Amino acid sequence: MYPLALSVVVLLCVIAGGALLTISNHPHWFIRGWDFPHVQMVFITVVAALIYAICSIWIFDPASINSAWHWTIATLSVLIVAGLSYGILPYTRLLPVQTKLATKVELSGRIRMVISNVEMENDQYDLWMGTVSNANPDLVILLEVNKTWLEKIRPFTSQYPFAVSYPQDNWYGMLLISRFPILNHEIRFRVTDDVPSIDARLELPSGEQFRVLAVHPRPPEPIRDNDSAQRDAELTLYGLELQNDPSPVIIGGDLNDVAWSSTTRLFLRLSKLLDPRRGRGFYNSFSARHWWMRFPLDHVFHSRHFTLHNIARLGYVGSDHFPMLLELQCEPSRKSEQYPLEQRESDDAEAEKLIQRV
Repeated sequence: MYPLALSVVVLLCVIAGGALLTISNHPHWFIRGWDFPHVQMVFITVVAALIYAICSIWIFDPASINSAWHWTIATLSVLIVAGLSYGILPYTRLLPVQTKLATKVELSGRIRMVISNVEMENDQYDLWMGTVSNANPDLVILLEVNKTWLEKIRPFTSQYPFAVSYPQDNWYGMLLISRFPILNHEIRFRVTDDVPSIDARLELPSGEQFRVLAVHPRPPEPIRDNDSAQRDAELTLYGLELQNDPSPVIIGGDLNDVAWSSTTRLFLRLSKLLDPRRGRGFYNSFSARHWWMRFPLDHVFHSRHFTLHNIARLGYVGSDHFPMLLELQCEPSRKSEQYPLEQRESDDAEAEKLIQRV
């Protein structure tokens, strides 16, 4: 059983090393890439430990229960699962929700929105329009749109009287369409001049005004040797900006980051926004093509002015991302019932460090 034990120990050491790397905030793509597969790492750890236990103890050598190999593998497995569970457990039903359920249905204060990274090369325009039309959103944020996408989905977008568009051919084009009046808007470039965000103020039928931010920061990836510095800085800048905004706020988009990463948690602590998935589920939106490698990359965060009617992942639209549906209710009277993540003393210094990188 020595080869099996050695193989399992090496595998667990690799996973443990990857988990430890995520403690660092170094921006290199190899380090930041370990943020993503925490659920998969837990699954692989548990399966490897079970296979080893079945093969080594019950089948081949029942008398070796006190073997040093057994204790090494058991200890490594427990430490890995416990360490990774700290980040992912808040996104299961084992812990309380952060966004409360809406207690009323007032159409004048309801926002039904869809976030969709369409994937610029995707040509299944009719499939996308049919899927999103069935969701009947009041507000849609589209990412990776170019002029071709704007033209092909015009039958859908023409139903919306208000729009802000910034198409591009570099995978960072954006479109915001709304049934609610857009009172003012700005195309912003927080970090680089080719990655925009949309900052708009809208008005509900109730007369309540709210702010919507559409974001799509650049991801860490090996193909273009991108690190996470630009993504981390953009999220941090918005986190600092939103912490002093007293108005109702919704920020959504493909953040190219998972909900449990140190960067996203820092953003939530700084901004004092809520994550409606906490206590409800992962709602993995990427990759739509590989069920075994999915992560929650498409996010909607909101201020305490809002409660939740519904959150759901929509069907396949030809893109590598699933669209996300979120239905919020503007209920400012319930702000005191909802609690953001508690800020840490080190957050300001951490934020300054991330911003200084770019």
